Amino acid sequence: MKRIAIITIALLLCAWTAFGQTATKYFVAHQGGYIGEATVTVDKKGAVVSASLAEWQGPGGWAEYNSPDGKALLDGAVVRVPDPLANTANPDPMIKGYMFYVYNLKEDGTYVWSQFTPGKDKFAKPARQYERDFEGLMSNPIRAAAYAKAAREDNLYNVTIDGLKVTLGKKASQTVHYGHMDKANKASVYMPLNAGSIGYRYNNEFLLDFFKANPTTDFAAFTMKKAKVTLAEDKNVDAGAKAAEYTAADDMVFAYADVVTGATYSDFPHYALELQTAYQMALAMQHKAMKKK
Repeated sequence: MKRIAIITIALLLCAWTAFGQTATKYFVAHQGGYIGEATVTVDKKGAVVSASLAEWQGPGGWAEYNSPDGKALLDGAVVRVPDPLANTANPDPMIKGYMFYVYNLKEDGTYVWSQFTPGKDKFAKPARQYERDFEGLMSNPIRAAAYAKAAREDNLYNVTIDGLKVTLGKKASQTVHYGHMDKANKASVYMPLNAGSIGYRYNNEFLLDFFKANPTTDFAAFTMKKAKVTLAEDKNVDAGAKAAEYTAADDMVFAYADVVTGATYSDFPHYALELQTAYQMALAMQHKAMKKK
């Protein structure tokens, strides 16, 4: 019987490999400065069996504070990011295959994370930094995928640069400002639950639950409606939140027709659209794989 069970499981795994499919869509998150991953898995019949979102902090969420009191970012902070498109001909292994971003004070008094490029004798900011900023460069999905991989593997570094010499400092995990690099992770403290808001992670959970049940919805056609939001506390969703602290009588919830999702942040329809793209990618990849059989 045991052998039959093992053979059955093996056959099921083969069927899953042949007909199940997972796809990930990379994107610059709605707020900007964050890199998103929408991942969807469909079964052999095309039904969604799992869906997840990760939203990785950009440099502004993990760069080491460089002010004299160590509590703020000032012009000149630099981070290093793995990038398969960056500095590929550079002979220095500390530079080749990496992109560098510098916290750049512009003439109008605002800051931007600009590309920082090695030259003949030193690194330099781009002349038109608004076309070479972190968010703009990360709109390339090759870069976004590499960034997400590096964030997951803890391979993002604060660095100091003297001329062309790059010295590694602390990893992003040691300097992240919001408890975890991934805002959706249960250990994150980004946009926490409070008396008037269910917070980021419960929003994320409500969105995923709705999407998995309704993957073909027109997610661009949402409205906002007043509705009562009820939370069941789950430390696997938000480790630091006490659901009882949310006491709002109602909230603005995004909805489709007469169906409310439970999520209250109006930027979550954007994430739903990214999930839907991943879903469509998975279906397309599955169809292509089946045609080859």
